[in-house]
Amino acid sequence: MAEDTEYKKLPVEERCVHKLWKARVDGYEEAAKIFRELDDEKSPEWSKFAGLIKKMVVDSNALAQEKGLEAALIFVENSGLAGRTVGDVMTGIVQKCIAAPKTKTKELSVQVALMYVEIEKQDAVVEELIKGMEAKNPKIVSACVAATTLALREFGHKVIGVKPLIKKLAPLMSERDKAVRDEGKQLAVEIYRWIGAAMKAQISTLPQVTLKELEDEFDKLKGERVEPSRYLKSQQEKQAKIADAAAIEDAYHEEDGEPGVEEIDPMDLLDPVDILSKMPKDFYDKLEEKKWTLRKESLEVLEKLLTDHPKLENGEYGTLVSALKKVITKDSNVVLVAMAGKCLALLAKGLAKRFSNYASACVPSLLEKFKEKKPNVVTALREAIDAIYSSTSLETQQESIVESLANKNPSVKSETALFLARALTRTQPTALNKKLLKLLTTSLVKTLNEPDPTVRDSSAEALGTLMKLMGDKAVTPLLADVDPLKMVKIKECHDKAEIKIKVAGPKKEARPASAPAAKTTAPAKTTAGSADPKPVARPATTGARKVLKKPSSSTGGGAASAPAATSKGTGKALVTERELTPEDLQEKAEEILPADILNGLVDSNWKNRLAAVEQLLGEITGFDAKQAGISQILIRTISGRKPGLKEMNFQVLKFKLDIIRSVAENYPLTTTTVDLVINEITEKLADAKNGAAAADVLSAFAEATKLEYVVGKVLNFAFEQKSPKVQSEAFNWVGKSITEFGFQLQPKTLIEDVRKGVQSTNPTVRAAAIQLVGTMSMYMGNALMMFFDSEKPALKSQIQVEFDKNVGEKPPKPVRGVQRSSGGAISSSADNEDEDSGAAGEEEPINMADLLPRVDIAPQITEALLKEMSDKDWKTRNEGLTKLQAIISEARLIKPSIGDLAPALAHRLVDSNAKIAQTTLAICEQLATAMGAGCRNHVRTLFPGFLHALGDNKSFVRAAALNCINSFGEKGGYKEFFESEMIADALKGGSPALKTELWAWLADKLPGLPPKSVSKEDLHSMVPHLYAHICDRNADVRKNANEAVLGIMIHLGFDALNRALDKQKPASKKDIYAALEKARPNLPVKPLPKGKQQAPIPEEPKAKTVRGGGAGGAAGVQKSASARAAGGQDKLPVPARKKDEDIDTSPLLTVNNSKNQRLLDEQKMKVLKWTFVTPREEFTELLRDQMMTANVNKALIANMFHDDFRYHLKVIEQLSEDLAGNSKALVCNLDLILKWLTLRFYDTNPSVLIKGLEYLVQVFQMLIDQEYILAENEGSCFVPHLLLKIGDPKDAVRNGVRRVLRQVILVFPFVKVFAYVMEGLKSKNARQRTECLDELSFLIESYGMNICPQAAVREIARQISDRDNSVRNAALNCIVQVFFLSGEKTYKMIGHLNEKDLSMLDERIKRAKKTKKPTPPASVDMPTSGRPAASQRQDSIEIEDAEMGNGCDELPPPDDEGLLGALYRRGLETAAGIMNKAKEILSIRTVYTV
Repeated sequence: MAEDTEYKKLPVEERCVHKLWKARVDGYEEAAKIFRELDDEKSPEWSKFAGLIKKMVVDSNALAQEKGLEAALIFVENSGLAGRTVGDVMTGIVQKCIAAPKTKTKELSVQVALMYVEIEKQDAVVEELIKGMEAKNPKIVSACVAATTLALREFGHKVIGVKPLIKKLAPLMSERDKAVRDEGKQLAVEIYRWIGAAMKAQISTLPQVTLKELEDEFDKLKGERVEPSRYLKSQQEKQAKIADAAAIEDAYHEEDGEPGVEEIDPMDLLDPVDILSKMPKDFYDKLEEKKWTLRKESLEVLEKLLTDHPKLENGEYGTLVSALKKVITKDSNVVLVAMAGKCLALLAKGLAKRFSNYASACVPSLLEKFKEKKPNVVTALREAIDAIYSSTSLETQQESIVESLANKNPSVKSETALFLARALTRTQPTALNKKLLKLLTTSLVKTLNEPDPTVRDSSAEALGTLMKLMGDKAVTPLLADVDPLKMVKIKECHDKAEIKIKVAGPKKEARPASAPAAKTTAPAKTTAGSADPKPVARPATTGARKVLKKPSSSTGGGAASAPAATSKGTGKALVTERELTPEDLQEKAEEILPADILNGLVDSNWKNRLAAVEQLLGEITGFDAKQAGISQILIRTISGRKPGLKEMNFQVLKFKLDIIRSVAENYPLTTTTVDLVINEITEKLADAKNGAAAADVLSAFAEATKLEYVVGKVLNFAFEQKSPKVQSEAFNWVGKSITEFGFQLQPKTLIEDVRKGVQSTNPTVRAAAIQLVGTMSMYMGNALMMFFDSEKPALKSQIQVEFDKNVGEKPPKPVRGVQRSSGGAISSSADNEDEDSGAAGEEEPINMADLLPRVDIAPQITEALLKEMSDKDWKTRNEGLTKLQAIISEARLIKPSIGDLAPALAHRLVDSNAKIAQTTLAICEQLATAMGAGCRNHVRTLFPGFLHALGDNKSFVRAAALNCINSFGEKGGYKEFFESEMIADALKGGSPALKTELWAWLADKLPGLPPKSVSKEDLHSMVPHLYAHICDRNADVRKNANEAVLGIMIHLGFDALNRALDKQKPASKKDIYAALEKARPNLPVKPLPKGKQQAPIPEEPKAKTVRGGGAGGAAGVQKSASARAAGGQDKLPVPARKKDEDIDTSPLLTVNNSKNQRLLDEQKMKVLKWTFVTPREEFTELLRDQMMTANVNKALIANMFHDDFRYHLKVIEQLSEDLAGNSKALVCNLDLILKWLTLRFYDTNPSVLIKGLEYLVQVFQMLIDQEYILAENEGSCFVPHLLLKIGDPKDAVRNGVRRVLRQVILVFPFVKVFAYVMEGLKSKNARQRTECLDELSFLIESYGMNICPQAAVREIARQISDRDNSVRNAALNCIVQVFFLSGEKTYKMIGHLNEKDLSMLDERIKRAKKTKKPTPPASVDMPTSGRPAASQRQDSIEIEDAEMGNGCDELPPPDDEGLLGALYRRGLETAAGIMNKAKEILSIRTVYTV
């Protein structure tokens, strides 16, 4: 019997591989017990068993196999290394466990598989299960299918991909074994539960009987809501928070949509096919044949290919698209046109978003072809343009649509409007900005008044759909001029319209992608090896419903927000009123004005008139602002009663102008009143004495109505006058108004008036106009000069001089622009900016492209020119390109519509002749400059060619390509470059030169691009190529790929890139991770949102049961809780939404004596000792409790333990600011602060780490200045964790740690520091070992051999044989330092070394002797001045009756100047005092601390 239990003496790992099955059973049970007790998923203990898990699950003994599976399940659930074992373990499970005879074994094997899915290894699990479905044993097949079905049911189709499973359905349903067929049927039903009807097309090849059975099962599932019952590990915590936060559930379910499955695109389930390689070689030749039947045969072949292969592989389809477009536009046979349209529709559907490269070239041609009246052609064209719209947008195609709506042919107008209506049903409202909405509405309103009834009906349908999509309040203001009868028709179309996509609502709280929140009443399914999932509730939606109201009021403009909506973008709504008759005016004036004033205004004596206007000015603000027409009455009374504004006395005239200005500033003013007096006031600008007062009146008018309106009236009147003085002063006033109000004008109209001014023969007028041009240039830039290119050289030089004065000048901020509501209340437009931000009339920035006259060169791009550009002879091609250059140069500024030129240029970009390619690139750069922002429409067609040229082996072609790309980006923006995965496709098969140049360009551009301007999907598609090129053989590719990491990380985040690392090969992971870590510190830190500088203070923490904490941990928590209660800290929970008076305004840290109690608790083992490999939850809770007991500010605590690192940065910032004025409180709480900073050492954010080290430098400098000595618990809880970061890969961190460590030596016994540094030599991190050896060299050099025992020397010598070169060098340097202090004894101290290491040491000592500087002899004599010299090294000295102010029991260790120097710094200034104190100390018992 003794032999039977002998195996129990073996280690657990050996028992697990013992040949005796009982020993293995015992080993597996013991391993499971160990796994349950391990709290840290990164514990080294896990690595001992990682290689044994596969052996456990494939054990030949049934009982042992069962125990092994139990242990494996616990391992997978809790170990951080579980992901590495998935391949081997799942292979073993499929082969040996999943079809085992024992039921429990089968159940455990399935649960292990599900647990691997839970830790996010679902791809590997599904891959192995699919392999199992091909096994010869039908039991294995059926079991694998059943396990897959269960995984899909529990986790959902977003975790378990259904695409590979659908492909297995056909062979499974045709199996001979009934069990396999039944399980296959269940899998099909489960897939249908998740994806719905999308899978029906994939199983259409099954036998009719099987299809009938499946259809019956599918019918039973209709209306069923499917939700996962289990979540990925990364989602569980978030899901639990959602469950805790949810309060209102069922009522909101109905608002989300009808219950049922989530529909997916059937195309996602298909594999793409490359049809280009399958097309006949003579396809294009046949398509050019004169005989229409041959052309038809060619199209039939293409149609069959596209029908058989609905999803297409990405490729170069430009030639095919051009050929089909040519048939549609040029072919006279309507049958072929219809076939070509159908093929183009199939091609667009097959390529989906990737067809966007060709969409801009196709849409204008299709719209133009709608002039064809044959129904079959129209139907095909509709299908084609609808399919193409999926890959483009209305904003991209707006010019083509507007042009087609203005076409002369009614059929084109009608079909364009109908296309617009269909497109709007598939468009998100956010895709229509205000400018585009206004453009489309204006164009449709014009066609709404066409004589053709079909055009009118189509336009009404488009407008009704637009209103349905955007809302009545957004569209109705734009339809103000529409006839009421037509509005009725639009309303009818609005009611019939059906939006086919789900309109994105306000953003709700995010939830896990794979698992929507389940109802609270749904029972959670129990799974072995995992805690039961918590019942989950949907997030509370009360806040979300409030959010819904805000956009609707701003976009639509309710009654309350109507004034704001109209006063932002267009300045103000121009209000008119009825012009009063002279009789009515006289009557109302007599009602509100005294008779003496009215009589005085018309008195012939100027003094009486002066008295009357002076009296009126004093009373002008006292009238009722709500009285109808008050402004008109007062202003017309002043201007209409003779002499009115033709007053000859300058004093009276000034008072009259001041009265009018005051009325405009204090009462509602209409354009009707302004029109009556503005000409007379403009005329007064030329008045030498009252010109300034007249200018003030005009400014008041502009402020009360609209600057643009007043400027137009002033300039129109000024140019009607012969007086040059009026014209020049009018220009001066406009210039002044622009600087005061900002550029709230239509530049086009103003430029026309200014051009008249600069061409004036009067020098004063000309000078004023040129000065106004200079003011405008601050707002419009140098592009304004283009409007004056046709002027005479002398005049142009004068204008250029004025331009040069404003180079680099920023426009001044507006100081005027007061808005007034209809009631007369005054409010600043700046104050209302937030309210008006979403208004329909939001001010658009000045777009110079809209002002410049552009030439349409499309008619000049003839078929002959395109043929010449594509000729076989390179000289002919070059001539064609030269002609094109001349066309563009002559036009200078062109419209974006260039016909078929873009595809033709795309072919020349990849020309085999380098000179042709270079010329084409120059033309494309010329096009970007000539088109301006419109060049973005052609990026998708031309950018692949640019990228091809970027990889050319000739440097001049690469340089031209780079200039061209940058020109397109500067003019049209970079957004279109990051669409359709064009960059990823180029990186996929590009040359080393392309990869080098492209990564360099991305590294330069990406960091500066706004996040929302770059498609994240496109960047994700580039990540695999980035990782491959980081490890590329070419050095330049590697270098530039490494530099591009930061730009991509800025847009995607570190976590996304780190997750993508899992799919890389183990050999390359190290280099890639190093590149990620190198870039990470350079990420810009996002500031905390305003109003969130403090984390919410949580409620009193609940008692938690921490696994593996032990009795000590529990006692610590209980102790801290009792201490808190004793200290009066047990208060009611603080509500999440605190009032201002509830905010904790106490000091961050308070002066107290609780540190002594914490020291006693730790010494008596009442609380956990601050020692760990990685911080566990109980340490965090302990520190939080200790801080609460020490009365640390609650807001500071909330920030300290927040999940967001930005709050940690805020904490460090607050502590740094508090340090200077509250150092005493810091000393009282020093151990708590040091412990919190050690937790930050284990975080992954480098910003917090670097800031924390900077703060520590300040703290220890303060401690050194105060001559404070760290207590034992303060040093032991901090120094070991600090040394972990001395091996950090970032130089900034290592330098910070070294600096702090040198300060620590001055406030903590250096002997203890030496011991902690020696512990660092056990690290697996070579850089950490190197740094620790360097620190040991410094300590030995500074404090002598007394701190370094022989055992330490022997351990240092062992490092000489390390594999890492830097470790070897550091160890040799350290031993050399020992040799300088101990001499030949060193060889005895280091013990036995192998011959190679010994020879290296001898060589290093010889070299060091030659370079070592002679050490001056030590002396105990006191120097005549300065500090005493060091005589000898001494250890820490314990003083029996310490009287130091800090309550510590050790003197500071001596530094390089020795003990006497340290005593001298303690304040003993006389030599006698120093010697007496030295004698006293030497009589005290010396304690050696190692």
